[in-house]
Amino acid sequence: MKNKIIENINNPETLEQLYQQNKQDFSKSFAEISEDYNFDLVKFWKIRLAHETDIKAQEFSKLDLLIVLLLSLVTGLLAKLPAILSQINTEFFYTRDLAIIVFNGIILYTLWQNKIFNLKRLLTYGLVVLILIFFLNLLPNTGSDSVMLSMIHAPLLLWCLFGLSFISFDYKNMAKRIAFIRFNGELLIMTGLFLIAGSMLTGITIGLFSAINMDVERFYMENIAIIGGVAAPIISFYLIRLYPTITNKIAPVIARVFTPLVLITLAVYLVSIIFSQSNIFEDRNLLLLFNVMLIAVMALIVFSISELDKSKKKNINVLVLFLLASLAIIINSIALIAIILRATEGLTPNRTVVLISNILIFVNLILIARNLYKSYFNPNQLNTVEQTVAKYLTIYAGYTIIVIFILPFLFGLK
Repeated sequence: MKNKIIENINNPETLEQLYQQNKQDFSKSFAEISEDYNFDLVKFWKIRLAHETDIKAQEFSKLDLLIVLLLSLVTGLLAKLPAILSQINTEFFYTRDLAIIVFNGIILYTLWQNKIFNLKRLLTYGLVVLILIFFLNLLPNTGSDSVMLSMIHAPLLLWCLFGLSFISFDYKNMAKRIAFIRFNGELLIMTGLFLIAGSMLTGITIGLFSAINMDVERFYMENIAIIGGVAAPIISFYLIRLYPTITNKIAPVIARVFTPLVLITLAVYLVSIIFSQSNIFEDRNLLLLFNVMLIAVMALIVFSISELDKSKKKNINVLVLFLLASLAIIINSIALIAIILRATEGLTPNRTVVLISNILIFVNLILIARNLYKSYFNPNQLNTVEQTVAKYLTIYAGYTIIVIFILPFLFGLK
């Protein structure tokens, strides 16, 4: 949608047609590019969209609110099953089923929001979730690394299902994929704010009742806090849709602020790795954190790009993003060398997963860095950075499916 708007920025008839085709997508895309242009037609659309957004923000569907509350309550009660049914092993349940419960709540709300009532799609989604539930719960309850890796990657598969529902199963549409990636930043920030506010309310409530010699901490934490915690993403999604103008600028601004800080941190970290005597790449938890850091770097790049001036050549912000991607590539290269050396001693589930995931991220970062380098001299190339990440999601999804359903059996559930 963004590219179509840019191509027809001086064509009022086509802009109106694009708006009527998909008002929400048009409004969001126009808000992202409007600051780069300054003439009467763009000013007109900014005023028009701002007015309509204000009207929408004041109106809400009672049915939509009811669905949010119902899904939040059901999700919270499912998360409390070990407390309700004493025969359920708490650790077994939460390690295998909690992610499914939380993601299922937000996916169902997404299906409702997008008016996806196609029976075939709903049955397909339900079948995939059931297969995942049965598979994870039938895996042996041992200290098997392959089983643990399968459970760790289950939330990633559920995130992919969330993405499919968000883009209304139009998986070939790159613009929708990019919108989903950006939405994750908004959802993460809103959920974080909601949890912070909830934590403050929890502390105040427990403190107030303690002042009158009533101990409500256990009841509150086991009931209100758990239900509120797992329902936070659903409620956050609802608030983002209800007040889109409040949240759609937060993630890019935070990304712009933290990008230089992350660049400095990675530079210091690179020097520390070179002079460090410890082999940090032998620890599975550290390697997992390392991969999260690399993914966070890609997220920072994507969120920052949406706020960049796409008419300015040799933009210093693009250069900073390129340096950030380059540093991540160097650090990833060092990690890959260490992992490959360890793999020569024999492949284990951990080494296999870490090696493949780092190779995938390594290639993705190289493609991003190449596009950023081109964009530094030609700002029209900036959109290709987001498209590269969006296209690569299919590869990550395929890899996740292999780790969950095939890896445990390749290593004999060890």
